[in-house]
Amino acid sequence: MMSSPIPVRDLVRCSVCPLQVYLSRSTLEEFAEPAGYSIAKQIAAHLGDELDLAEIWEELETVLPDAGEEEYAQTAAMVEACRKTAWRSPVSTDVFVSSQKYGIMGKGDRLFEEGFSIVRSTTAPSAGIYASDRLRLTAYWFCILEEHNKPFAGSVEYLGSGTVRHLASPAPADRRAFLAALRSAESVFRGEIPRPHQGRHCLSCTFHERCGDVLRPKSLFERLHPAR
Repeated sequence: MMSSPIPVRDLVRCSVCPLQVYLSRSTLEEFAEPAGYSIAKQIAAHLGDELDLAEIWEELETVLPDAGEEEYAQTAAMVEACRKTAWRSPVSTDVFVSSQKYGIMGKGDRLFEEGFSIVRSTTAPSAGIYASDRLRLTAYWFCILEEHNKPFAGSVEYLGSGTVRHLASPAPADRRAFLAALRSAESVFRGEIPRPHQGRHCLSCTFHERCGDVLRPKSLFERLHPAR
């Protein structure tokens, strides 16, 4: 187990590309919450009640002071999609959970009597749950099982399409994916330089131009005169 817990957010990011997490840990920039997630979170605060677009937008103007027409359109579309679904009201929201066994911690969006959910701004896939969301659910499932000594069914609330997808219990494949991501994250948090996972995500990665510099073998001069 690591000396400090690994955030579930970084665990999931390591499953996409551990080098991205390694490079992000070497910068001083704080994690910037995507506007779409901020919008989804504010809408989620009203799920189970009537969704009043004007009220939600007024709250978002406080949460996102720079929000404009694009964010309003996204909010309106998400609210309209969510009106088609009957939503459960949670017992609590933004619940911090952790696992000493696996050395991870995170924050579940909505907790119910016998379940929990994570909120996403995207539309749901044509079937099932996106792999990164299954991994996040599995990590939270282990945390809640350890804290409450009983399993809680997980779900993903895709507010972009007003869709809910459920995961009663992680399948063996989910558990293997979790362990693989955990091993990858642990090596990154120990300071080891991982190999990148190259793919479409590289095009939108903040650090894609730095991958080559990190992985390039150091010259004799660089090894004899390391940067201070």
